Amino acid sequence: MNFDNLLRVLDETAVVAVVTTKANGQSIATPIWSMVVDGVPYVRSVLGASAWWYRHVQSGRPVAFVLGDGSIAERDRSAALELPREQVSTIYVPVDDDVQAKIDDELRRKYDGETASVNAMLTDDARSCTLRIVEAP
Repeated sequence: MNFDNLLRVLDETAVVAVVTTKANGQSIATPIWSMVVDGVPYVRSVLGASAWWYRHVQSGRPVAFVLGDGSIAERDRSAALELPREQVSTIYVPVDDDVQAKIDDELRRKYDGETASVNAMLTDDARSCTLRIVEAP
């Protein structure tokens, strides 16, 4: 798979599975939301910096996304790890970056009807944990 295929998954799939690595080297899949703005994919941690998947990414451990419906990770994290995945890198997006407002708008559009969850993704804590997804080197 290539990054264009991953971009399509992140854009068209409601729930994606991010695969991170624990300190012991074990991979784990976590269901999260993703947004694509102007052809660029982003993710946010609804729990802010306390989410362990976000801490794994910030610590420089490997990160990938499952190439398919990530909602499987809501039911069976192990099954999600059996699916193909694409390794990526991330870039921190500052809270005051102009793209943050566009990401907020995309959250409202893509997840219309999920008001409480969307509102949680619009908090300062969540916005301060926004990552741009880029191709792995």
